[in-house]
Amino acid sequence: MFSGIIEEAGVVQSFTISTDIKRLVVTITTDYSDTAIGDSIAVNGVCLTVVEKSKNTLAFDVAEETLRCTTLGSLQAGDRVNLERSLAVGDSISGHFVFGHVDTTAVLREKISEGVNTRMVWEIAPEYMRFIAPKGSISIAGVSLTIGEVTASSFSVYIIPHTFEKTNLAALIPGEQVNIEVDMLARYVVNAMETLGGRS
Repeated sequence: MFSGIIEEAGVVQSFTISTDIKRLVVTITTDYSDTAIGDSIAVNGVCLTVVEKSKNTLAFDVAEETLRCTTLGSLQAGDRVNLERSLAVGDSISGHFVFGHVDTTAVLREKISEGVNTRMVWEIAPEYMRFIAPKGSISIAGVSLTIGEVTASSFSVYIIPHTFEKTNLAALIPGEQVNIEVDMLARYVVNAMETLGGRS
């Protein structure tokens, strides 16, 4: 489990996709000496397992299903990826509970400067809009964010300069896709309402 508070934006060193192996290697600058082989790290919001590590790199094997359901398959050397280690018992939850299980992807439609902040407008598949509510939480590329305006087919978030500095969101341009995980609380509430509404 994660909180959506990104520790650093690592840089893809290589991503080898072949029949036998799909291995992502990321260059890091943060001290991951307490990270062991087998630990979980969220990479652009996707929970992956560390299979190799060095002082400057982390390596992950990526399942075919993960490539189908997320944006990881489009990564190339030099791309920045948001990294967050899994929470330990007692850690501060500064964002919201993020599981690293991507629901869908969203397309960036607009990126608008508003003073020092930036408004980003996203479009996702209609069936996921029922989980999106103003002031609710959402994970975008692994980043815990608060939802602003909501329309029938889109929603907005507002990014402060610190978040741009710590993540890869600043480099995104309209038309690009990101991984989305809806808030688990919203999922449970919607599921309960739909279940109760279906009873006779």
